[in-house]
Amino acid sequence: MPPEAEASTCGDTRPGPRLRRTRLKPCARDVRRILADLCADWRGQGVPDALIDRAELVLAEALNNVVEHAQRDRPDGTIELHSETRDDGLDLWLFDDGAPMPGDTVPQGDLPDTASRAARTPEGGFGWYLIRSLADDLTYARLPGGNLLRMRLREPGR
Repeated sequence: MPPEAEASTCGDTRPGPRLRRTRLKPCARDVRRILADLCADWRGQGVPDALIDRAELVLAEALNNVVEHAQRDRPDGTIELHSETRDDGLDLWLFDDGAPMPGDTVPQGDLPDTASRAARTPEGGFGWYLIRSLADDLTYARLPGGNLLRMRLREPGR
């Protein structure tokens, strides 16, 4: 079955803001495809590779959290991703119709304890640390019908 994703772009390749809106199903295959498409699109717009790498990692962690937690056992759920290319960086918004974040707030993003033998190779626990470390601005809101996560990544020096 083909992924239930759609993309539309507004604007052109001239400098200035460019918005891309994408809708995807909560599955790993759609996440991988959308990330590859976005990175190719950003490269075509001349976004610096270092910023693309940061954005890809931030989005991969955030989208995987949505798939694994907010949309767990909800194959009919949807995720909307809005990406705006700006002169000074990227603005990213994720909206999903899944479960709220625990406590209606973004996790602190503390690193997991890897001191004990059992915890030396944890499967998870690094996602929110990476997101918080790499995003210049991060906000979350529980809205009627879903979650909105906004992340801003700026080019260094801008």
